[in-house]
Amino acid sequence: ATEAAVLNARYIAHVLSETFDQPINTPPMHEVLFTDKRQTRKGVHTLDIAKRLIDYGFHPMTIYFPLIVQGAMLIEPTESVGRAELQQFIEAMKEIAREAVDDPETVLNAPHTTRIGRLDEAAAARKPVLRWRPTEKTATA
Repeated sequence: ATEAAVLNARYIAHVLSETFDQPINTPPMHEVLFTDKRQTRKGVHTLDIAKRLIDYGFHPMTIYFPLIVQGAMLIEPTESVGRAELQQFIEAMKEIAREAVDDPETVLNAPHTTRIGRLDEAAAARKPVLRWRPTEKTATA
């Protein structure tokens, strides 16, 4: 890991440790690990936080990994992330944490800005569609 990636991860860890729990109390290297422990008190879980992050224009972090950490959120900022984008990400995470307490339904029903909304991931895993098939509507277009 480069020095910039380590610095970015440590900055995120320092700032967001007031908002999200850190299961490991050591300085992070190129990635920082948080949990949803505080947010679950209002019924908001890691998946909900990740889905809400989409509304803020960010690709969600790695979730539920490592598997031994309940509610894990693994954030890996790269060396190419600038200070402004890093700060926007931090502000988005703080806002999501605030919403989890003050307006949990907003987080539980995220994402709101995508064309389809929240997908049923369990159904997709149980009955995967592995290729595209034209529907009647697309076949006549």
